Amino acid sequence: MKENYKYSLEKYSGSKSRFVCPNCKKREYTRFINSETKEYLSYEFGRCNRIIKCGYFKYPNQENNFIYEISKIIVESEIEYLDKKVFQYFESTNFNNPLYIFLKSYFDKSKVEEVLDVYKVKTEKLNEDYLTIFPQLDLEFNLRTIKKMKYNFQTGKRNKNFFKWYNPNKSNLKQCLFGLHLLNHSEFKKSKIIIVESEKTALLGMLYFKNKYLFLATGGLMNLTKDKLKPLENREVILMPDLSPIDSKNLAFDYWKTKSDKFSNELNCSISISNLLEENASDLEKNNQEDLGDFILREVIK
Repeated sequence: MKENYKYSLEKYSGSKSRFVCPNCKKREYTRFINSETKEYLSYEFGRCNRIIKCGYFKYPNQENNFIYEISKIIVESEIEYLDKKVFQYFESTNFNNPLYIFLKSYFDKSKVEEVLDVYKVKTEKLNEDYLTIFPQLDLEFNLRTIKKMKYNFQTGKRNKNFFKWYNPNKSNLKQCLFGLHLLNHSEFKKSKIIIVESEKTALLGMLYFKNKYLFLATGGLMNLTKDKLKPLENREVILMPDLSPIDSKNLAFDYWKTKSDKFSNELNCSISISNLLEENASDLEKNNQEDLGDFILREVIK
């Protein structure tokens, strides 16, 4: 059961569902819609997804002659899953995967292959490029969704202009944490869980700490939700978001700290946030919005 709000932020459905932000002028703006008619509200009502560098957020309320109300209680739609046969369309090895090539320049080749295999990371050829495929598998090993990204094999940096979901004609796909399927793995049943933003950072964490912790990834700052954390009940969870520029309007650390405090009271699990990066990062590292993965790579080459 869930509450059905009269107004809600439009769900992402590709570039057509992103608009120019009234504040920062970047095409990262999500607008409010009428949940029943699917019509857009006035342009001013929405949220900029650049929460750190912009932070614009205006929602409809009574002062604006809108009523943000609960209309009724409805039964939540049953979650749909992807057919795991889709894996057959990807390459049988990751040898051409730019992220694999980058990682094995820092870590033992066999260990990189092992970690990519346990997280079920795949490779897809697209014209002359090779994409890194991050599947989201839940505790029952259901395939929730697939994220496709491009990486530079020399720098390990992702191409920020390329991002795709494998999105067949299914309307009730629901994301989960990347790596969630490992929660009941024999090696991690009692492990502390560290949640980071980036899938790549989760892989680096696993490579560097050698199974000491179980690393999961949200896939983005805004993707840390109560629903995604529910499967982690009765576990110890440590949050470690990316760094934020020193002159940011909002800090990723503060945003996740608020979430941590809230979810700790609502879920039966221990949730804390690590200030390791905040306390040890230079201003330059903060301005570059580095994360745990960047610190790990510097440690490896020392």
